[in-house]
Amino acid sequence: MIMTDEQPLQLVRRRYGPAVPRQRSAVCSMGAEARAVPALRAFTHRVAARWGAPAETIDALRVIATELVTNSVLHSGSPEVSLLLTVDGRTAAVEVRDTGTWRDHRRDAGTPDQMVDGRGLGLVHAYATTWRVRRDARGTAVRAELRIPLPAPRRRPQDLPGRRSPTGGYGPAGSPGPGGAEGSGLAAG
Repeated sequence: MIMTDEQPLQLVRRRYGPAVPRQRSAVCSMGAEARAVPALRAFTHRVAARWGAPAETIDALRVIATELVTNSVLHSGSPEVSLLLTVDGRTAAVEVRDTGTWRDHRRDAGTPDQMVDGRGLGLVHAYATTWRVRRDARGTAVRAELRIPLPAPRRRPQDLPGRRSPTGGYGPAGSPGPGGAEGSGLAAG
């Protein structure tokens, strides 16, 4: 099942609770099996790109989605996994929910170089501004949020080299013009 922000949010609110305010939202649910990981990663990429998220935000959301879905598939015992992607102002969030009961994962003793797994939540922590785990009678939800960076300021046409500035010279006001003279655009003579 795939639902996007163009569809009513009643189903999203029914599944995730009334705390979902009016915001851009998309949710995808599927069987908690290995193929869910690349499918939900691709879903996250498509939706975030369609919403115009910056490339670095899309990359971070993809990593977070991959790690949270992988944990759900491997450790929850749930038959289904759902991914909710939201953007609210300057905050993007990935929430992965399942209906399973999480089992404690015992790591084998060894050095970090010998580990083959166990780094997923470390990656989530590295990419997310904040993240939390919520367990209740309906299952487990892990939500990770990150700030969307502001776009770089655009240069005004008068600030570009070779363009007349408001003071009559070329380039930014007060800067040497093409010939090196301060503000006049003429070569020093």
